[in-house]
Amino acid sequence: MNWKQKAMIQKFIAMLPSKLSYAVHYQFQRWFGGLRTVDPTQEHLVGAITIANYITRHGGTIDSKTFLELGPGRRVNLPIALWLCGASRIITVDINPYLKSKVVFENIAYLQKNEKRVASILGEYASRPIFRERFQQLLHAPCNLQALLKMLNIEYLAPADATHLDLPGESVDYYLSYNVLEYIPPEVLKHILLEGRRILRPGGLHVHSLDFSDWFAVSDHSISGIHFLQFNEEEWKYYAGNRYMYQNRLRVDDYVRALEESGLNSLIVDSVIDQRALQDLKSGFRLDEQFRGKSPETNATSRAWIVAARKGDEQTLTTTSVALACS
Repeated sequence: MNWKQKAMIQKFIAMLPSKLSYAVHYQFQRWFGGLRTVDPTQEHLVGAITIANYITRHGGTIDSKTFLELGPGRRVNLPIALWLCGASRIITVDINPYLKSKVVFENIAYLQKNEKRVASILGEYASRPIFRERFQQLLHAPCNLQALLKMLNIEYLAPADATHLDLPGESVDYYLSYNVLEYIPPEVLKHILLEGRRILRPGGLHVHSLDFSDWFAVSDHSISGIHFLQFNEEEWKYYAGNRYMYQNRLRVDDYVRALEESGLNSLIVDSVIDQRALQDLKSGFRLDEQFRGKSPETNATSRAWIVAARKGDEQTLTTTSVALACS
């Protein structure tokens, strides 16, 4: 689909009354977007084991720990995977109650039918007794969403304000997001990270997966992942200034800085550079002035994992090298 056509459709849907808007957007996702297919192993299970590996690299463990996930959207696949690996409690927070029972149980059914694939992705965690015990529970999961969440030890908070959570200070071991921070305005993100710092226990970690690509490029392959970096704020607001398509366009160095300003030090920044985007930049791709002071590698970074800890906690964690692809 041409990116401008998609922009206008999403803009129209966002202008509808809220209840109707959410319903129409859900159907749009089912017909054309990420909800067309069901395969939780492809993304969220891989994300969960990546998170587990980062935690282990810093001397931590998933067992009997409390996680907070920001922005689950329509599904709870990441919390399910963490529960299978041994997590004790998973709090998942969203600004809107997007969670859909139908989508959740479609994903549960997929997991139930693909135990070998799940086990192969979760690796050594799948060889543990707790995985086998919990997968058996999953095979006999209740058909009611609230009962299912209770069985999985998942607390779903929505609508909820992630800048002011009703949680005690230092009550969460790991604070997670999976391709969510990109959709939060910078001024709001600052307060979310400060709150994330407040509720993090000593020795705990923030683990964030970030996707820096222009999402219009997912459905329009004629444009590259840095397509949106050519627009100024007013132009970008015209195309994507709505609840469904907004992206803050922050780059990897901006997130490292935002975490630092929130009292968190980045221990790991694992970045992936989009080679097509890098070539476009070296060939003279026109950038808006706000991005011109950054290196081509920073602007062309398409994905990254960032692991951060409270300032002062670094000495209690296993030292790991940091590969930062930014200026």
